[in-house]
Amino acid sequence: MNILLYDLGSNRKELNEPYGIESIAGALKQEIKKINIDFKWDLLEPFNTNDLSNDYDIIGISAKLGTLEVLEKVASFFTKERKSKRLIVGGPISTFGYPQLLKKFNDLICVRGEGEASFVEICKAYQKGNWNIDNIKNISNLAFKVEDDIVLTNRKVEELSQFNPPLRHYLNDIVKKKGIVRIENSRGCSWSNCDFCSVSEHYGVKCWRPFQIDFIIDQMKLLSSKGCFSPYFTDEDFFGGDYERGILLANTIIEEKKKGVISSKMNFFFSVRINDVLHKKGILAIKKWKEAGLRELFVGLESGVQKQLKRYGKPATPNRNAKVIEILKELEIQLDIGYILFDPEMDFEELEENIQYIKKERLSHHDSRSLKKIRAQPFTKSTSRYIDKNIIDGDLDLNLLFYPLAYKDDKVFQIMNLFGEWENKLSDKVYLLQSASRGEIECESYRIYLKEELSNIRELDYEVLLQILNYVKGKIDYSNLTLFQEEVLNKKTILLENIKTINNWA
Repeated sequence: MNILLYDLGSNRKELNEPYGIESIAGALKQEIKKINIDFKWDLLEPFNTNDLSNDYDIIGISAKLGTLEVLEKVASFFTKERKSKRLIVGGPISTFGYPQLLKKFNDLICVRGEGEASFVEICKAYQKGNWNIDNIKNISNLAFKVEDDIVLTNRKVEELSQFNPPLRHYLNDIVKKKGIVRIENSRGCSWSNCDFCSVSEHYGVKCWRPFQIDFIIDQMKLLSSKGCFSPYFTDEDFFGGDYERGILLANTIIEEKKKGVISSKMNFFFSVRINDVLHKKGILAIKKWKEAGLRELFVGLESGVQKQLKRYGKPATPNRNAKVIEILKELEIQLDIGYILFDPEMDFEELEENIQYIKKERLSHHDSRSLKKIRAQPFTKSTSRYIDKNIIDGDLDLNLLFYPLAYKDDKVFQIMNLFGEWENKLSDKVYLLQSASRGEIECESYRIYLKEELSNIRELDYEVLLQILNYVKGKIDYSNLTLFQEEVLNKKTILLENIKTINNWA
């Protein structure tokens, strides 16, 4: 049985390990005998029909944000040239955009959320010759068309202890090219109540599930043996409220480092909740992880305005957010932040308050991008509210998975658009810098250097935002705004050009 697993890459210039297709490959190797698996990753091997001439029984396609154009080319090619082949599409576009995707391609099978078990069952059915609608309907987490109707099979949360390790086909390339290596500790979120978040829809349930500690340690040993020193945990909620387990895992890593089976250089990045940093046991777990090699945490602060935090469904306050920043600074742990400056229900006063908070907490000079707008993604609480309030202002952008929004405050909308136009000017180069600061770096002082240069870029963006604010308030005219932007653009261009070696692959 011949299988092709094809990752379409990303709309960002970031060399992220295609962990999804590698995980599915691990599951296939575990469950199916007499199977041959080929891989293709569009980020390193751009779409070319000459590369897709092999005879495959099933093609599994991972479609992330910004890959719709490539997906359409790939799907059209196989639909027209190889009609006997089965196309299975997974990833965000399939999970959240399956109604629109199935309108474009009737014969696709879309996987919603976790794909390992579903893909294996599809392959088993094909191999046994049991390929019929009744059998496919019994496979979980799928969406497909029967005549003009979309059929949704039941959602199922898989038992992570049953999963085989990923077949890391691209690991050597990632390490060599200083990209981002991925590893999993858990799936899901113990909170799962942020209005803008799509985690619950992704997994089909609100829950947090950890992998077994031995599984994680074995993966770390493998990565260490291949020269990987800075794996990124993919977890939405690393601790899941289970701090004792977190401490146990950290202690195990410390012991394995002492034995020399995990490199002493290995360091870690993962995501935590605000409560983890403010909880007594959470702090103990974070300190233990710092001893194990933790270098950086992602925390979704999201806003410095209480009304906005409430709209987002965040159990936080501006003061609690500030305390998190203070604690992690004292612990000398790098901080990556989630921050949503613009949302369609905010008024101008909220925007000004938020901008002041960003300056007060020094988020204006931070390597994270804090000047973002909310994304109205399918199947989230906030999008449902926007629909009820007639805030949705158009059809779903299937490529980037968001609905356009009508902002209630014209000045907020104007500032957001003007700033978006500004950010787009050098966005590709800034993403390259951001990618380089996140990837495999043996010398951590070089990472700090890159992050400081990125912080300088963010500071320039913030200065432009302030001038846009002054323009909308009538304090300066448009010619002065454009003149200021030209001056800052020159500074930004020179800064980017002088940065040493942004990355090794693009």
